[in-house]
Amino acid sequence: MQKKLNYIDLIRTRHSTRDYEQHTLTDADKTQIMAAVAGAVPLDSTIHLDWQIADRSPMRSSGLLYAECGTSDEELVEYGYRGEQFVLTLLADGWGTCWYGMAHMPGSPCSIIFGRPGARGARSAFVGALSRGYMRKPLEQLVTDGIPEHSSPLVRTVLESARLAPSAMNRQAWNFEVTSDARVIIKGDTDRFPDLGICLANAMVTARQLAGAATVTRLDTGAYSVSW
Repeated sequence: MQKKLNYIDLIRTRHSTRDYEQHTLTDADKTQIMAAVAGAVPLDSTIHLDWQIADRSPMRSSGLLYAECGTSDEELVEYGYRGEQFVLTLLADGWGTCWYGMAHMPGSPCSIIFGRPGARGARSAFVGALSRGYMRKPLEQLVTDGIPEHSSPLVRTVLESARLAPSAMNRQAWNFEVTSDARVIIKGDTDRFPDLGICLANAMVTARQLAGAATVTRLDTGAYSVSW
């Protein structure tokens, strides 16, 4: 069971950290990080992901989290679903993080870089300029047939959290459908990225925070429902 956090605020304030302080991991740091890993709620408990801390330091970070993962749609979604929960928990504990597709450990689709955030410098400015043409799409552009006029505020909040999920170059390869005041459907590309799982995790933790419980169900390849 994860500790109670204000996931909505964490999702809204989170950004990819690309500048880090020099910080060598202590045993206490590693214990804290692995506690975040242990607290994640799995989507499919039959999928085994053995998360490890590597002391590689891309962008001068303290290290990275990764797991060996197969290339099936379900495994990639699971990778992002659990990993995003780590990201939010680590953020609450004062760590900076970045999903980084260029940091591959053996058998992993990507890694989660982490460390103590440093002053924003040239690297952040460069990456920000590089991705300026990839700003996140507005929510209305992502919702098939729009949000029904009399939907509860909870529906919009869940979808907004899903919209804010990080994805490669902000490509947001997903769309949403509102089926009731207690259920939405999220569809997306599964390809070779864990983006859809990250999006589902944001929706799940938000629904759970507001409604007390949430269930994510696989409907088909690249299609999941989130209900509460």
